[in-house]
Amino acid sequence: MSPETAQLAVSMREVRAVAGLSLAQLARRTPYSKSSWARYLAGTQPVPRRAVEALCEVAGVRPDRLLALWELADARWSGRARATPEPPPEHHDGRGRPYVWGAVAALAAVAASAAAVLLFTSDGSRSATAGATASTFTARPGCSGRSCDGQDPLEMGCGGQQMVRTLAVRTVAGGRRVQLRDGTACHAVWVRATHLHLGDRVELTLPGAARKEIRADDRHDLDAYLATPMTGMSPAQDPGDARVCLIPADGPRVCFTG
Repeated sequence: MSPETAQLAVSMREVRAVAGLSLAQLARRTPYSKSSWARYLAGTQPVPRRAVEALCEVAGVRPDRLLALWELADARWSGRARATPEPPPEHHDGRGRPYVWGAVAALAAVAASAAAVLLFTSDGSRSATAGATASTFTARPGCSGRSCDGQDPLEMGCGGQQMVRTLAVRTVAGGRRVQLRDGTACHAVWVRATHLHLGDRVELTLPGAARKEIRADDRHDLDAYLATPMTGMSPAQDPGDARVCLIPADGPRVCFTG
C-alpha cells in the first residue's frame, strides 16, 4: 500500500468513525455495497472519487480535504506519480570532482512530497507551519447564523469534526437516541436522532425561531442518522435555550434542553 493510499484510507476511517456510521448504513445511503466500503476503508482497492464525495455527504463534512488526499492517491494508482526521471547532468566543483545536480533535485522533491504528506494530518490542520497551503483543507461551511435556518446540516457541511459539539443526549425506551447539536462553525442548532421507531417524531424549538421537526416514516429511517433542519441563531441567542422533544409513536413524549 502506497503512503498516499494509506493516508486516504486512514482519513476516510476517521470521518466514518466521527459520524458513527456502520458499513451497513454506508451501503444503504450510498451507491456502494458493504464489501466495497470495507475494501475502500482498508485501502485494498482504489476508491472512486464519487465514493469519497458520498462519504462526506453522509457524514456531514466538507469534502475538500479528503478529495485532496484522493488526488494524491489517484495519481499513484494511475501511474501519473511515477514519471521516469531524465538522466542527471554531471557537473564539477572546479577541482575535478563530479557532483550531480539531479540528485539534489531528487532529494528536494522527496522533501517536498514528505511535507505535503505532513499537511494531511488526522485533524487536517497545520496552520502554524503550513501557511496558505493548509487553508485549502480548512472546512468552510455553506452558511452561517440566520442563513442556516431551515437548511440541512449535512448539505451545508456544518457537522464536521471540530465544527460541532453535543449539548445534550438522551437515550430512551427502545434504544431511541436523540442529540442536541450545536454547530459552532455555522452558529446553528439541530437535532440528530437514531434508532427511532416507525412514526416517532422529534421536535426542535428555540425562542424566536420556527419549530423544526423530523419523523421516522419508513424502515430506512430506523437505523439511519436523521437530522432536523437547522435553526440559525443570531449572536444574542444561546444554543442552550433550545428545547428538544421526542414524541414516540407508542409512549409519552420526552423533552429536554441544552
